[in-house]
Amino acid sequence: MAFHNVIFPEEISYGSKGGPMFRTTVITLASGLERRNVEWANVRAEYDVSHGIKDKLQLSELRSFFYARRGRAYSFRFKDHGDYEIFNQNIGIGDGATTEFQLIKSYDPGIYQYDRIITKPEEGSLDPIQVDGTPLVEDSDYEVDYATGMVTFSVAPGVGLSINLPYGRFHVHARFDVDVFDPVHDFWNYQSWESIPIVEVKDTE
Repeated sequence: MAFHNVIFPEEISYGSKGGPMFRTTVITLASGLERRNVEWANVRAEYDVSHGIKDKLQLSELRSFFYARRGRAYSFRFKDHGDYEIFNQNIGIGDGATTEFQLIKSYDPGIYQYDRIITKPEEGSLDPIQVDGTPLVEDSDYEVDYATGMVTFSVAPGVGLSINLPYGRFHVHARFDVDVFDPVHDFWNYQSWESIPIVEVKDTE
């Protein structure tokens, strides 16, 4: 897909609203009982960044960013200021053969744990990956693809060895959900944009 490896202006995204969204169809029977059908097994975040625009300069910066992305055509990195860090995350268990492991972030660890796939880690933010508690060296013992979130080891971790990321930061793969830049002229020499929807791009199921 058409992706630009740039980050949405962070000062504007800081004032945004929105977050994770699932889609579930709920059917209420005549008896009052419910039937629920999970249409989206994986999260897809939605945001509105209009609240993040504080002045004319920020609106001008947003206009430039919108032009460069051609509206909805090109996706980008977006910082969700409410959820952008990973702490003490297990990303897999070695089997002696597998060399590739996907970065994830786990929520509510336990029997109902949800594992979110992380495809856009922030370059330079990841602590050294640990195997069985031993820190390894990036670009020597393993490589990280910062466009997919895939970790590839030069030697497959041994059977039963835990693979962990102590700390890291990540971005949301996102795009504008409009093709029209239509701010309102509120006052002389000032404009505002009432709604600026941004949606997460789902890279994988």
